[in-house]
Amino acid sequence: MDEEIAARVALACLPGLRRAHAQRLIERFGSARAVLGARAQTLAAWLPRALAEAVARAGGSRSAHRLVADAAARGIRALAPGSAGFPCALASIPDPPLVVWLRGALPENAALAIVGARRASARGLATARSFASEIARARIAVVSGLAYGIDAAAHEGALAGEGPTVAVLASGLDRVTPTGQTRLAERILTAGGAWLSEHAPGGGGRPYHFPERNRLISGLASATLVVEAREKSGSLWTARHALEQGRDVLVVPGPIDSELCRGTNRLLREGATPILEPADAIEAVLGPLSRRTHSGEPDAMAGAGGLGSAILARLADGPRDADEIARELGRGPAELAASLLELELAGLLRRDGTRLARTRPG
Repeated sequence: MDEEIAARVALACLPGLRRAHAQRLIERFGSARAVLGARAQTLAAWLPRALAEAVARAGGSRSAHRLVADAAARGIRALAPGSAGFPCALASIPDPPLVVWLRGALPENAALAIVGARRASARGLATARSFASEIARARIAVVSGLAYGIDAAAHEGALAGEGPTVAVLASGLDRVTPTGQTRLAERILTAGGAWLSEHAPGGGGRPYHFPERNRLISGLASATLVVEAREKSGSLWTARHALEQGRDVLVVPGPIDSELCRGTNRLLREGATPILEPADAIEAVLGPLSRRTHSGEPDAMAGAGGLGSAILARLADGPRDADEIARELGRGPAELAASLLELELAGLLRRDGTRLARTRPG
């Protein structure tokens, strides 16, 4: 078992220790293992005495190891920043999770978050389903929160489009929240998608965990699409997190006299990008050249597939080194080279030595 992962689990599960405090301790001591190995007197310089003693005691406990092992037996993996399989997109957000729990397989494709009202209109639900279906067919993974309404419609649309979808839960992955979405959640796994949470099995599900998990929904994606949201909708928190993370916020406009669209229309007023058709959202994720592929011309991404999309997603913020991208994706040079050639031939990528760049901004 990875001792650093177990140490991070111990810190994440410790009552009273805020995530931000744990992150600062890890930065100060160099690792979670070092934090748990520190004496209470040393930790007391950064924490209240009682909490410092609790952290020191946690260093001698094996409960985190048992928790990780029990979860693994049920197909749930614990992943930490820097460990194999941890979504690199989450490592760079302002408030990264100490650890995430994963069931299923995270797609390598570029990803778009789709969120919106729980009590959505028939129009909003139909829009979310149809958009998600087309987006999935373009080999873009759909990320959402498994809530009723727009979230569920987005997952269902992605499944209909035979593309990967990721459900980010506010509870441990031993139980689905909300419980009425269990069947949809199981379909996501069967189709090759994933469930993800920062809460250990048996934990989470409290009201304040839902707005917190929204930063993971936006963090996993290169952009967030909001379909219907009231003035105080939780979806607006997802949009704010996206902006803080340097991600694009996309909005489906709605009638100005609809309460369900007050929040989304306000986002447009504040500068969000209006999305009038699925091709607009696909272009926002994959770049302008994706529109000709989506409109029926020969599929430039057919050979590169999900790996090609993943490469383009990592170039969204500017040129990168090929070796760095290969390490992030866990791919060998030969495998990466084949996809790079496909992207070059399709006119989607250019090279300058070992530096890679999109032919146009993403």
